[in-house]
Amino acid sequence: MIDLKPYFDAVNAAEAEVQRVANELDALFRQETDEAKAQALARQPELEKAQAKHAAAISLYEQMQKANRPNDIAKNFVPVSNTPPDDTEGHQPSVIKRQEYDRLSLLDRARFVKSGGTLQD
Repeated sequence: MIDLKPYFDAVNAAEAEVQRVANELDALFRQETDEAKAQALARQPELEKAQAKHAAAISLYEQMQKANRPNDIAKNFVPVSNTPPDDTEGHQPSVIKRQEYDRLSLLDRARFVKSGGTLQD
């Protein structure tokens, strides 16, 4: 399995860069001077570049996630059976007599009750 943490860290770093540039532009724009607004507009390509890097990091992360998924093709070739399985070890009857119940250990009694078993006197 591929470790996706470095790719996720790259997405987070790119997002942090977008937020940093956006906050700087916001601070310039809030100064409400023509000079500051012109500086903010001049730095718009920097924000676009950061957003493009973020989108590329997300795309790479999603591609790595997809490559890391298990192959589901084999499940299409597994036959499905509608017949119930044979009695296996550990199978408990749904009704037992009180004497049999009294002979069970406390753990087996708990399992019997939790599985929906009933007692017959």
